[in-house]
Amino acid sequence: MPRHGDRTGKRDDVSDLVRDELAVVAGQAFFASWSGGKDGYLALQRAVAGGGRLGALLTMTEPDGRRTKSHALPLALVRRQAAALGVPLVVRGASWDDYEAAFLDALAELRNEHGLSVGVFGDIDLQPHRDWVERVCREAGLRACLPLWLEPRRALLDELFRAGVEATIVTVNTERLDERFLGRRLDAALVPELEAAGVDACGEEGEFHTVVTRAPLFAAPVALAWQGIVAVDQYRFVAIADEPASLATPPAPSTAATTPAPPAPDVPR
Repeated sequence: MPRHGDRTGKRDDVSDLVRDELAVVAGQAFFASWSGGKDGYLALQRAVAGGGRLGALLTMTEPDGRRTKSHALPLALVRRQAAALGVPLVVRGASWDDYEAAFLDALAELRNEHGLSVGVFGDIDLQPHRDWVERVCREAGLRACLPLWLEPRRALLDELFRAGVEATIVTVNTERLDERFLGRRLDAALVPELEAAGVDACGEEGEFHTVVTRAPLFAAPVALAWQGIVAVDQYRFVAIADEPASLATPPAPSTAATTPAPPAPDVPR
């Protein structure tokens, strides 16, 4: 696993809420709920800076196991992220109907086979998400830690940017955000554009999703290979190839029959 040092973004100005959250994971081995994006990464980074020991990632996929549920990322890409973090990836495929049962099965594996006691989640302020993760973790004999809870959006984004985290927008809900944002790197220059478009700058309500390709805790960057843009109802996805390659400009949208299902904002990411 890469050396963490000061690059983990450890800071002295944490709020009382964040301090309470990090107390849950301090000195504990934890897994991170992982769909490849910026919030999950920042939650993980804060947990490590707070004294937690990352033991595994947990990713939920479509039933066929090929792509993640919320970001529609190829599982091969998520495996490269896990390799960059130096930890195993625990995967469960599920429909929305059996999502909870599959998630609980994964939690049992993380506790019993990997010896982990805490789950770290990247939710910011969606109370139903928090209620759900706390309940399922409790049922599995685990504790839930939400290190980003109720933090100001700009503070979270500034922390990402200061740490040098690189994240690319790979999904947009065109009912909330124009598809011209697809493929844009999330950086300080983009934030005012997102706010001017009237969306949550962190995409907390499913307006957009990101994928992290470079980060302090990654041993090496994770490359992307674009194959175009896929349209499913109001959603637009960057189609990402399984194999790494240099980032390229995506061509026009496609409506191929093999498109993945769109993200569902009412299920914890």
